[in-house]
Amino acid sequence: MSKRLEMQLAPLLVAVSVLSTACGGDGGGTQPPPGGTLTVSKTTTASGDAQSGTVGQPLASPIKVLVTVDGSPSSGVQVNWSTVPTGAGTMTPPSGATDADGVASSTWLLGTVSGAHSARAAVTGASGSPVTFSATAAPDAATTLSRGDGDGQSGVINTELAAPVQAKVADRFGNGVPAVDVSWAATGATVSAATVATNAAGISGVNVTLGGTAGPITITATSGTLTGSPLAFAATATAAPTTAAVSVVNNGFNPPDITVAAGTTVVWTWAAGATGHNVAPAAPATMPARSGGFVNAPTSYSFKFDTPGTYQYYCENHGAPGFGMHGTVTVQ
Repeated sequence: MSKRLEMQLAPLLVAVSVLSTACGGDGGGTQPPPGGTLTVSKTTTASGDAQSGTVGQPLASPIKVLVTVDGSPSSGVQVNWSTVPTGAGTMTPPSGATDADGVASSTWLLGTVSGAHSARAAVTGASGSPVTFSATAAPDAATTLSRGDGDGQSGVINTELAAPVQAKVADRFGNGVPAVDVSWAATGATVSAATVATNAAGISGVNVTLGGTAGPITITATSGTLTGSPLAFAATATAAPTTAAVSVVNNGFNPPDITVAAGTTVVWTWAAGATGHNVAPAAPATMPARSGGFVNAPTSYSFKFDTPGTYQYYCENHGAPGFGMHGTVTVQ
């Protein structure tokens, strides 16, 4: 090549070299230079982490990450956004490149299930990837009142139903809404409270004590203008049994403690093999002085309890009041 041609080509070769260095052959700077360390992290300020919002609504602030190469902001790096689990919402945009300051951001639309949610920012090949963000989704406004547990129970007159009667206040997505007042009432029974606010799960509940008349019972829950309000629950009050059984076994009564309605006759029956037992009252009980002497199976002893109160008894051969072979009858 002639000296003159070399002088003419020299500026062109320099320009090509500079352009090649600037582009780096990496598709716009999305990869670190040879030997560089690509790192992704939350921005030091206003990262959008640990926000609270309402289900089905976007968080107030976008969430942001910073991408650096050897500690310096890197632009044009692809960041992919996702939520965990999938139902935790959506990210807009789902992916995008960092800006001139090395920052990428996305708006988080919360999912429809209340509680703790997570989102992630991922950068291929970057240290610290994925970066995890958290958010708390609160229920939306209360819209419905529905039955919880406790419907359709039955119990003996003048006793409390075995389980509380519960109603649920929920938002449009079915999430329980806390701190909503529910009013309670009953026909043929009494409720433990006239108003009970919902708990963290959106549940309001009461204990129900049946009245003295056997038959159907209606319990009602009311909460403003919510769909489903007022809400009716059914229960049944049954007549008290006229007898109750206690088995006399060696060294014990089974069951040792019973609760009966006034007018109930308690029958103690000596089980097979039971020997040397009796039933004696502990003062100041009004049972007869004692069932008799120590006897063996087969035998029985009965007494009708008409007056409410607590009656203690024992076997004089194997116990004492409140000790050893003893028992209690509680009359309501």
